[in-house]
Amino acid sequence: MSLGCAIITYNEEDSLERTLKSVQFCDQIVVVDSYSTDNTVDIAKKYTDKVFFNKFLNYGTQKNFAIEKLSTDWVLSIDADEVVEEYLKGQILNATENSLFDGYYIKIQLVFLGKALRFGGAQNWHLRLFKKNLKFTESFVHEKVLSKNTSYLKGKILHYSYKNLSDYIEKLNKYTTISASLKKNNKAHPFLRFNFELFKRFILRGAFFDGYEGALYALLSSFYQLVKYAKVKELR
Repeated sequence: MSLGCAIITYNEEDSLERTLKSVQFCDQIVVVDSYSTDNTVDIAKKYTDKVFFNKFLNYGTQKNFAIEKLSTDWVLSIDADEVVEEYLKGQILNATENSLFDGYYIKIQLVFLGKALRFGGAQNWHLRLFKKNLKFTESFVHEKVLSKNTSYLKGKILHYSYKNLSDYIEKLNKYTTISASLKKNNKAHPFLRFNFELFKRFILRGAFFDGYEGALYALLSSFYQLVKYAKVKELR
């Protein structure tokens, strides 16, 4: 069974090479770019000749466009700021060769300020390895692949989502605006959402066990909820 990796990009020159190096075990690599203005495309062409351009409409549609460009039996979908750990590579290859399932969930572990976080909700399961006949939901954010015939793999994908605190704040502003626009009729109070998220990450999920980095990320994630629902209130 053949395995292809699908990646979508836009101005990812700081992280893309690290990602592409980690997926060289795949039979094919497809990169779909949304007309980057930095060196993203040049970096991609060093690792694959399957580089395509497509106007960005939403994350689900863009990822499905990348999948369509693959001619493999299986798809590994990763983001341009993610890295496949060595141990996971063997798990992926074994799964695609001897599979009774249509897809596999893989644990995504956030790396924040240089530290791989284990607590506070910084590790989550996502369906990232699947047969090519499956597709992402065509939503603007929180796109996902849906399948009932699935299992789980050991090993992790490391997610280097934020370059630094300034990058986090920029993304917070961007994604809270997007999320708020999709929740215009939600009446949850911003302060209640902040307190609930803080309780969940610190008390229920033990963010403090990850030290300064984990506590800071949990606090910022709680603030994210406050800002998002404050923007919902503003829209209403």
